Order: sequence, then structure tokens, then C-alpha cells
Amino acid sequence: SKLKPFQKLLVLKLLRPEKVVFGTSVFIGAQLGQEFVEAPPFDLEATFHDSAPRTPLIFVLVSGADPTQYLFNLAKAQGYELGSNLHLISLGQGQGPIAERLMDQTKAEGGWLCLQNCHLAESWLPKLDRKLEELRDAPEGDVNEDFRLWLTTMPTPKFPVTVLQNSLKLTIEPPKGLKANLGRAYAEIDEKFFESSAKPAIFKNMMFGLAFFNAVIQERRKYGAVGWNIPYQWMTSDLVTAQLNLKMYVDEQPEVPYEALMTVTADVVFGGRITDKMDVRTARTVLDAFFNKDAVENYASYCPQLDSRFKYQSPSEGPLESYRSYITSFPLVDRPEIFGLHQNADISSQQKESKEIADAIIAVQPRTSSGGSGKSNDEIVLEIAEDLARQMPPALSRKEAHSSVFRKLADGSVNPLGIFLGHEMSKFNKLIIQMQSMLREIARAIKGLVVMSADLDAMYANFLFQQVPGPWGENGKGYPSLKPLSSWFKDFIERVAFMRSWLSGGPPSTFWISAFFFPQGFFTSALQAHARKFQLPIDQLLFRASVMESMGIADTPSPPENGVYIHGMFMEGARWNPQEGCIDESHYGELFAPVPVLHLQPANLEDPEPKSTFECPFYKTNVRAGTLSTTGHSTNHVCNFDIPTKLEAGHWIRRGAALISQLNE
Repeated sequence: SKLKPFQKLLVLKLLRPEKVVFGTSVFIGAQLGQEFVEAPPFDLEATFHDSAPRTPLIFVLVSGADPTQYLFNLAKAQGYELGSNLHLISLGQGQGPIAERLMDQTKAEGGWLCLQNCHLAESWLPKLDRKLEELRDAPEGDVNEDFRLWLTTMPTPKFPVTVLQNSLKLTIEPPKGLKANLGRAYAEIDEKFFESSAKPAIFKNMMFGLAFFNAVIQERRKYGAVGWNIPYQWMTSDLVTAQLNLKMYVDEQPEVPYEALMTVTADVVFGGRITDKMDVRTARTVLDAFFNKDAVENYASYCPQLDSRFKYQSPSEGPLESYRSYITSFPLVDRPEIFGLHQNADISSQQKESKEIADAIIAVQPRTSSGGSGKSNDEIVLEIAEDLARQMPPALSRKEAHSSVFRKLADGSVNPLGIFLGHEMSKFNKLIIQMQSMLREIARAIKGLVVMSADLDAMYANFLFQQVPGPWGENGKGYPSLKPLSSWFKDFIERVAFMRSWLSGGPPSTFWISAFFFPQGFFTSALQAHARKFQLPIDQLLFRASVMESMGIADTPSPPENGVYIHGMFMEGARWNPQEGCIDESHYGELFAPVPVLHLQPANLEDPEPKSTFECPFYKTNVRAGTLSTTGHSTNHVCNFDIPTKLEAGHWIRRGAALISQLNE
């Protein structure tokens, strides 16, 4: 009770960081007023009445919200018709001159012109800026009073600032929650189309399942990587296309072609926007909950575990209004289980939102000191730099290598794991040298002995906010990591210490997989070692994973006879149950569960695949999204392991279960 409101928010950030987003809303509402917390209703007509012929109106596009239909409705109410005095043009290659001609025409004759997707014509935007400057400076009689220019664009740094400053900006908040998403989908369905199928019961049930699927994939985005590795920008047009395909397949086939509809809907219509192969698998698995015989023909529940709270299912066949009425009975707050996720996904979602708020605040912070009695920024950064420099480990040298590390095999070649260690040493040494150099230079720059370069200036800001400098990260000489500076440096010291212990003491009993720059290279080297040992072709081998009882080097006395042991991984979206010997549901509040040692045993490609397993993806960080590197490997996704399960594999795919090499703390 003695704390001020902002101090209470700081305590909340310290004790329950995932609740900061709620605390921030309460704080802003109390300090500035509720109108700054609650989004106003979208009123395009009121904005139109505030507009003028020389002032463009800009729709800032967001995923899941399409302003085109609102514009059509307003145009119709104001007496404008498409093709007559309402013109739409989607910008892209070669469309600039056409847009300029239409601007000149509608400016003189009157009418509305909508230039869609300005972000797709970045090279033409400077020309748009000049045209609008001419519009603002045009003589009084040259601009028709009925002329209005509408622009739609996704956020882009290339958009001209002067256009933004001299325009009215609008955006539409996409519907949040299943109830709002389904309500909007059914509000936009044409009743004639809804009643036009030759098999009304099947068609309407699958239409409801399709709309439900569309809402679920939209809502899964808010849960971060457990929902989707990459947050895709699905639009209303995707749902409309899927509805048209659904009607065609249902009406033209004697039996419902479930497999064909799964492929067309999940892999083509919605899957056409998906670029991550694990997300392709997720989309198909999520749709399977709605496009199956039991759900369509027997009205089975979409989520049986929530039936005691609310039974989500397709309603009995009826008119369009009955479906709209049923949707209004949905709970206001959606539980993550309906999206196929665990309750812990709510905590992950809240942490993600809170981190975005904190990052935005940090991004706009001034770099000047407050002038109080505490340390200055220069003193803080210099202290951090000197402290890190004192703890820097020396470079790794082959001179300290154990005799077994680079020992040659019987055929005269160096053992593959030794070659891999040499590559990793080279990468660590490059990082160590760069860190030592930058720490030395920033200390000299703060003391005024050298000029503060752009890299050092960015490093200065990073140190103030406990961030890892860019040149030390994956885009520089380092590796992917989401840890703050202090945790990252401690992890870096431990990685180098592990590599040094391998170098000087010989191969360990189990390898810390999280320590490597390129774990894919380790797997290939381990397979190659086995292939050479038994004179087998490496392209016919792969690893099968077995989960052991031990947790790390301390309780793993010796390496296996064949294959390798690895440790250091965590599981998100699930956990390993040692009593049952299989993957199991997470404990509430445990977002990342430690995984015991894995025994990677080489097996032949032609051997039968193990049954009752889940193909669990393994990532370097829990962002999961990555880009394809020049080697053809993802910068984040490492490989998949077959983990035993007693439930169907689809359950864990919907859960977003995955192995992660390191935590963010």
C-alpha cells in the first residue's frame, strides 16, 4: 500500500513478468483514462466526414483484417459505384503509371481512388510522395471537391514520412478470440451460397468446421512458437477460397473426399502461405480435428477435454441464423486446449506480450544520464566491459589436445569427431578474439583514447540494457541465443570450458549438444565415425534416439559401445515421464522440462520405423523460426527425434511439443 502505481508495476515485472501486460493496462487506465486502454469502435463514415480532397486516407493493414469490404459499403452508401466513380488498383510491377493516370483523372472529374498494397511498390513510393505534394499545392479550382484518395499498406520503413504526416490514418483491429473470429466469418457468409449445396447437412457441418479451423489457426499465432514457428498472414480471401473448394468437392463427389479436402485446404489454400515444414505438418494436423467422419457425420466434439465447460461442435443442420445464434453462446475467454495447446501456452503468450512491451520501452529510452547521485552511463558500461574482459577465457589451442582427440584411424584419416572439434574451435576462437578486441576498444573509447565507432556505439547501448552486442550474435561471429547479456556470457564461458575439457581430456562420456555452433555437423561426424568403424555406407544410416535415465556427464560414467550420448536439451509443450517411459503432459507452470541423456544409436534406413513414437523437432532456440543457410540447413531447426508416446502423434503436434537446446534466461 506504500508503493506508488508505477512502483507496483516494477514489483510485478520482477515477480510475475508474464502479468506485466495486464498491469500495464491497469496503470494506463488509472493514470490516463480508460479511453487509452479500450480500442474505439471502427467508424469509417465518421473518418470520411473529417476528410478533405487534398488529404489521403491511409489504411494500415494488419493480419486478419481486410478494410476493402468496409470501403465498398461506405462507397455504396455515398453513391459511388465500382468502375464508374470508384476505382481500385492493386499496386505492383508496372502499375505505377496507371495509378498516376487515375489520380489525375479522378482529381479533375471527382470520384474515389483506392491504391491497394502500397508496400508492394516501394520503388514507386517516392513518385507517390511527389504526386501528393502537387495535390496539396494545386490551385483551388484544380481539385474536385468529391475527390478522395484511399491508400492501403502494410507497415514498411520505405513509406514516405511526409505522406504519413499529411494524411488520416486508420487501422482495423482483427477480431480476437474464437467467438469474434467465427462471428465475423458467419456475418460475411452469403445466405444464398450457404443454402446452395446438394448435400446441406454435410456441407454446413464442414463449413462450420472450416470456419472453426480458420479461427483456430489465427488464434494460435498469439501463443508464439508453440502455436506457429512463423506467424503467417492469413486473410479473409483464404477462407472464401476454401469455402468455394469445399462446396465443389462435396457436391461433385458421391462420398465426402476427406483426404482430398485435407490436401487442398491445409496444404494448398492455407498452406500456400506456410514456409516452415514443421508448420505444414501442424496445419494438416489441426484441420484433421474438424475434417473427419466422426466430427462431420456424428457431430463429435472438437475438444472432448473441455466438454464439461463448453462443448465445441458443429450445431445441428439449420438456417444460417441458427449458426450465428450458436456462435453467440461461445465463452468470451478461450482456453488454450481448444487450440490444441496446454494451459502453459497462456503463460508463454503473456510472457511474449510483456517482452514486446519492455522491448518497445527500451527502444525509445534516451541515452542521457539523469544527473542523480548514481553512476553515470559511461561508468556503468566501462565497469561491465572491464568485468567481462577479466573473465574472458584464452583461445583454444591444438597444443593442449589429448592424444585421442585428433588420433588417426587405421586408414590414415583423422577421426570425424576430431575434425568436427577442430571446426568448432576455429569458430569459438574467432568469437573470443572479436570479444577481446571490442571490450578493449570500448574501454579506450569511453576514456577518450579512440573514436567511438558505430559498432562500439551500438555495443554501448547494448550494455546499458543488458543485451548481447550484434557482432557477438548469430549475425556476427556468434551463435543463436535469446539470453540477456549476463546469462549469455556465463553460458559462453561454460561452452568454452566444455570444448576445452573435450580438447584436453579426450571425448566425454556424453556430449553437451547445446554447446555447439553447428550441431548438425556433430551428428554427421558421429554417423561417419560409426560408418568407418563398421565399413558401412553413411548414406544408408540414420540415428534412432533412446531416452536414458541419467541427466548429464555427472551420472554418465562412460560412452556407449555404439553411437553417442547427448545431453543439455529441454522440452517445450510436453515433458519426459521417466516412470511411464514416454512423452507426457507438462506440469502446470513448467514451460521447459529438462530432458535426460539421449542415446543416438545408428540404424539402417531400411530398418522398420519404431511404432508409437512422436517425431519431435529439435531447435537451437525457442523462437524456432530460422532461415536456410548456404549449407541447406535451417539456422534454428536441427533435426527430428522419434520419442516414445502412448497418445497419438497428432496430439503432440497440436501441443507444439519440441526439444530446445537452451533457455532464454
